Amino acid sequence: MAKKNEMNIIPLFASPLMQIQLDLDTDKLTELAFQMQNKDKKGIPDGINKGGWQSNNVVEEPYEELQKLKKEITQHLQVYHSEVFRGMKFKGNVTQSIDNMWVMINEKHHYVDWHIHHNATLSGVYYIKHDGVESGDILFKHPEYPQMSALHWKKELVEVWNMTSGEILNITPSSNMLLIFPSWTEHKAELNLKDDPRISLSFNSILLSEII
Repeated sequence: MAKKNEMNIIPLFASPLMQIQLDLDTDKLTELAFQMQNKDKKGIPDGINKGGWQSNNVVEEPYEELQKLKKEITQHLQVYHSEVFRGMKFKGNVTQSIDNMWVMINEKHHYVDWHIHHNATLSGVYYIKHDGVESGDILFKHPEYPQMSALHWKKELVEVWNMTSGEILNITPSSNMLLIFPSWTEHKAELNLKDDPRISLSFNSILLSEII
């Protein structure tokens, strides 16, 4: 029972973003990405990946460094699941399981358009090679965009937006950075303005239970 004058701030319908800096061999992962591209130059056509190359599902590939990355992602997915979904009641012992992973190589002037990840619970991206803001930020869209500023704020009154009121949240990645977020969060990767490619690995996770 709440005490008199006790105040709580409740974050309604939050979409938490987990950010972790890993310590994997990005040189080996870069070499592996180009090997995959050379074996399958066409890749998987994807309407949201504008100009870039995308691999097939690599979740079962046996390469040592890729398996190290898969292990890291799996561990952090479980942490996210335990912390963010705390309070939810599941049927049976439910865990997160990586369903698919794919490598993306985006050369200069390539970008990834707005999208969500269907048929997944958590999604994320690991940056194998990213050279700062000119390589392109990852952007996350407020679910009420563009109504936020059009209907609820006078833009001239706001100097700096925060994560509650802002329409777009941008993150400048770095090599070896892992991001995990709810699959229903709309996001995009900006134009790569560098001469060097941006190389990343994206993934989806689903719920597994011993009773289903």
